[in-house]
Amino acid sequence: MANIAYKRVSSSDQKTDRQLDGMTFDKVFEEHCSAKTISRPVWDECLNYLREGDSLTIHSLDRVCRSGAGDAVAIVERLSEKGVSIEFIKEGLKFNGVMTAAQKGVLGILASIAQMERELIRERQREGIEVARSKGKTLGRPKKTVNIELIHEMKRQGKSATEIAKELKIGRATYYRYIKE
Repeated sequence: MANIAYKRVSSSDQKTDRQLDGMTFDKVFEEHCSAKTISRPVWDECLNYLREGDSLTIHSLDRVCRSGAGDAVAIVERLSEKGVSIEFIKEGLKFNGVMTAAQKGVLGILASIAQMERELIRERQREGIEVARSKGKTLGRPKKTVNIELIHEMKRQGKSATEIAKELKIGRATYYRYIKE
């Protein structure tokens, strides 16, 4: 009987420190990828590692659920069938064995709210981008300007495209675009 934890953040530059802070576990699975990604190898590894009698602790539903209520219920049912207890700390939900109708309902509602929250964030983000564009703001990475004469001089010196691109801190595609002009 092992006490297992699963932590997930959406990108490699984010940290899992706030998840399950101060709690100790026999084994911790930590993943850096978006929940909407179908391929989550660490989550799959965690599911395969769990054995009957183990307990799995997850910070919140949104760390494992991709598509709301159906996904959450399926995960809990799959783990319950394996004899694994599962706990979602943020929501205060713990499942040991077969779920009751009330537990399924509450889990479904909370998972649907988490999904709605993600969609509202994306909606607000899109609205913000539209407002910024309507005000004439340029979005994205700033364009790098390079002296075309310098590129041609380096080329005359016999430097390769890769060497020139590296030295000027531009991509090779950018180099070739400048050469075409």
